[in-house]
Amino acid sequence: MPSESNRATVDNIPWDQPATMIDLEGRVPVIAHVRECVVHFTLYKPHARENARLLLTAPVHRAGRITRTWLLEPAELEALAERLKRETN
Repeated sequence: MPSESNRATVDNIPWDQPATMIDLEGRVPVIAHVRECVVHFTLYKPHARENARLLLTAPVHRAGRITRTWLLEPAELEALAERLKRETN
């Protein structure tokens, strides 16, 4: 089992990992790299952000959970948006 420091988490998802941004209201998905999906997420209005999910091609660990996940929730997308903002400034 990988050590805690080697686990893939939301904080270290590679920007070039293929992903799919989906919307619970049934809008057309965005199929792109994680970075582009997060950029799209930052442009969404608050209601659309609440309905956005990101489907990954490689699972990541969530803090406090034993299992890995393939789907990121809005709070995790917000964290990625903050990371993007930090890294581009």
